[in-house]
Amino acid sequence: MMPDIRSVLGTLGKGAAPEPAAAQRPTDGKLRVKGSGKGAGKIKEALHSLSIFQKLDNEGEAVTAMIIESTDRNKNPHLYIDFKFKNDGVEAKFSIPPEVPNPSMRKLEATRTLFTVVSFLEARGVFLPDRNDLYQKTMEAFDTAAGFASMDCMAMKYRLDLYSAENTNFKGELGRLKVEKEGLNHNLMDLERRCQELEERVHTLEGLTDSELDREIIRWVEEHNGKLNPEKFCASANIGGKRLEERLDSLSKKGVIRLA
Repeated sequence: MMPDIRSVLGTLGKGAAPEPAAAQRPTDGKLRVKGSGKGAGKIKEALHSLSIFQKLDNEGEAVTAMIIESTDRNKNPHLYIDFKFKNDGVEAKFSIPPEVPNPSMRKLEATRTLFTVVSFLEARGVFLPDRNDLYQKTMEAFDTAAGFASMDCMAMKYRLDLYSAENTNFKGELGRLKVEKEGLNHNLMDLERRCQELEERVHTLEGLTDSELDREIIRWVEEHNGKLNPEKFCASANIGGKRLEERLDSLSKKGVIRLA
């Protein structure tokens, strides 16, 4: 069975390798694995079985497909990998938007995705990679990955594990509080207390930073079955509609939410 691409990528560590100066930072990258395909029809048929691909189409004798990881507010691809499957190889063009902290890590993730897709096509018998070219690019990926295995990286991973454990405790506490809240009697005293809490919350929201407002948006969506009523939220948070649109656009670009 074909492994989930995102779960495969998730096993890769988060490194802190040096990144180019801001003026030289790339906005995209390209990868290629040489090989021989068994025809556009067979390749396209094999790719149809993978739900991770969008925009699967023919371009002459080639097959194009895209993995869209996030979109902007206009639903245009923002974080994506664009594939072109030809009879002499597979090309993958990937975006490196400003939200990506390290272009080298982004290239490594795209390389792993490309290798996984090539392995799938080879197993289906519709594409045979050039072994020398594949081994060379594998060694290049290993060299890049080795640059992330530093003491600083290990220290960051240790702190990440601590934060993950703390987050788990917070989730447990949140669950307990929700159960306690559901058991409260809906009498006049509770309503007055809740009203006072909401008024205090409005005063707090007036001075929220962008990061705090993002968390409030996520909390609202979670508590309202994945939906956000802009008018009610703006009234609750005492903010303007323009600021809400800006934060929704930022969250969509980061892949935190997906706008309907």
